[in-house]
Amino acid sequence: MKIPRILLIITLIAISLSSKAAMGQDLETRITEIVKPLLEGKKNMSFAISVYDVNSETPRYFYFGQVAKDNNALPNEYTVYEIGSITKVFTTTILTMLARDGKLKIEDPVQNYMPAGVSIHNFTSNDPIKLLHLASQTSGLPRLPANLMTDPKTDPRNPYKNYGEAELSGFINNFILEREPGTKYIYSNLGMGLLGYLMEKASGKTYEELLKYYITDSLGMTMTSTNINADMQKNLAKPYNEKGEPTLNWDFSVMAGAGAIKSNLSDMTKWLAFQMGKSDKMEFKEYLKMMQTRRFETDIPNTAIGMGWHISESMWDRTIIWHNGGTGGYRSFMGFIPETNTGVVVLSNQANDVDGVAVEILKYMNR
Repeated sequence: MKIPRILLIITLIAISLSSKAAMGQDLETRITEIVKPLLEGKKNMSFAISVYDVNSETPRYFYFGQVAKDNNALPNEYTVYEIGSITKVFTTTILTMLARDGKLKIEDPVQNYMPAGVSIHNFTSNDPIKLLHLASQTSGLPRLPANLMTDPKTDPRNPYKNYGEAELSGFINNFILEREPGTKYIYSNLGMGLLGYLMEKASGKTYEELLKYYITDSLGMTMTSTNINADMQKNLAKPYNEKGEPTLNWDFSVMAGAGAIKSNLSDMTKWLAFQMGKSDKMEFKEYLKMMQTRRFETDIPNTAIGMGWHISESMWDRTIIWHNGGTGGYRSFMGFIPETNTGVVVLSNQANDVDGVAVEILKYMNR
């Protein structure tokens, strides 16, 4: 699962605005210029891109490349991709909704929801890990559990498939925190996977059931799931690694909250509009603000963490709220600028970064 390339984002944001020649181009021409070298250099098999501007009536969609080496068809708004770590924003959103419904409290200690026989060893007894620490990447847990890749059952091409409750419990029971929670940002797939697992325990529902109950049914996201069903399979863009070689789709068990979701451009654009506060489900507006508030300054210049979201201050007086994602054969990015009500989603079925593509598009839209 891809760890955010925050330095790349900040570097790109710091670049001066587009040249006068570029500023005179229309959006489609500019996006074509951005992605063409990546397609020709075989860095990305395809791109499915949506651009959202609330001053326009509808989002704009752009498609490039092909859905598979043996299929020259362009992707479309229904083509399914793995979104990787953008899943984490779904996880933290569900967390706030569970809190609204009284199933848990965001400030609750993690231990409150651990199953019998599983104990987390806190740094001190007075400083327990809380659900909020997991949601804001400040728990002190490592990026990955040490027993993930050392397990002989682990297939590096599908690393989370066989990592279940027994493996997670075994790691938690033997891990000792090295610092007080809430004192340092450490991006942790383990922490967000654990959060999703504890939400299951608190609610009595699986992660997939929570996703459906709180998000996909409500927003009409019919092709968004942690599993690839028959309809999604028919529309699936095949996965390729960074070298362009075919690879496997990823399956998740206990770590679903860290990166299990598959979706398409149509659904992800609905998700973008919701997170921008532009959908008709505005009873959740206060919870969106909670997620998008700067909670902890990271050690990366101009970047803070909210609940799931990264929040970067650019050198052109804009706040970019964003997350990216990656699995063995996919890359993704979703981000928006609240001041200008502009946003972008980029999906690709090859494991090379799309962060730069997304940021260049946002720059052009805000020139």
